[in-house]
Amino acid sequence: MTALLGLPVGLLLGLVIHRGDFCMHSAVREALAGTRGGQVRAYLVALGFLLLTVNGLAALGMLTLSLPPVTPAAAIVGGLVFGVGMVAGKG
Repeated sequence: MTALLGLPVGLLLGLVIHRGDFCMHSAVREALAGTRGGQVRAYLVALGFLLLTVNGLAALGMLTLSLPPVTPAAAIVGGLVFGVGMVAGKG
């Protein structure tokens, strides 16, 4: 049931991000530069939407939130794979 609830939320967010030409890297650059651009605004809207949606579903009992255990080796390998992907994608 939880996966089925995540699917429409993820699809909607993905559609908005794709159609809005959103780039996380650009949003961080805008925020660090102190400029007021659309990327930071889009990031904040997406963050607010997800916070409200996830917490609302959890409050209604439709979603159970739990933190998985953190394995240091998995975090290191995941970070390295992500970094290689960002470099390969010129992000």
